[in-house]
Amino acid sequence: MKKALIVCSLALLSFIPASAQFSWGIRGGLNLVNNDITAVTKESAQSKDSYTGFFFGPMAEVQIPIIGIGVDAAALYSQKGVELPDTTTMKNQSLSIPLSLKYSLGLGNFAAVYFAAGPQLDFRIGDLNAKFKDGNDVKDFALEKSTWSINVGAGVKLINHIQAGINYNIPVSKEGAIKLAEDSNPSPAAIAANPPADFKSSTLQFSLTWTF
Repeated sequence: MKKALIVCSLALLSFIPASAQFSWGIRGGLNLVNNDITAVTKESAQSKDSYTGFFFGPMAEVQIPIIGIGVDAAALYSQKGVELPDTTTMKNQSLSIPLSLKYSLGLGNFAAVYFAAGPQLDFRIGDLNAKFKDGNDVKDFALEKSTWSINVGAGVKLINHIQAGINYNIPVSKEGAIKLAEDSNPSPAAIAANPPADFKSSTLQFSLTWTF
């Protein structure tokens, strides 16, 4: 899967001709996360299905004149997370690198609408593990060091400098796993009742970009 997404990223870059127009800027916004967790009780993290975080960082856009097709890339510090059963909040911090094929439809010089889609690679930074109490059990919440996902979004461009957009980030690889903590010496019955479970989270993003 990773190889396929790398090929997809290179294919997006191949759309750039020598006459393309280049711009760069700053992007920031909110992450609204939907956590897909099945290894905890319904009274705890499984019912905490949204967590508001944020992202910000530099971006660059290359657009082909006249036809409105371009490539948008960014390097973003992104934070999201989940509230665990014992009120522990696990922050999921990462360097996110989205790369999107972008189609813009102009409404004169003042405004345009755009549609974008493409892969994203996330590299985890900060703590990757947390322990929490789930009933009588102690569990480990462990994040993967890197993950892949797909972005699909749309937005508007205003006065050639402002972009406001909404984006849906769909996980491809697992984001982490939840399992019984080995150092808590779980009983065989507890191990049988609590097999390791993968963890994923899709994210609805609202972004604001200023280009130069």
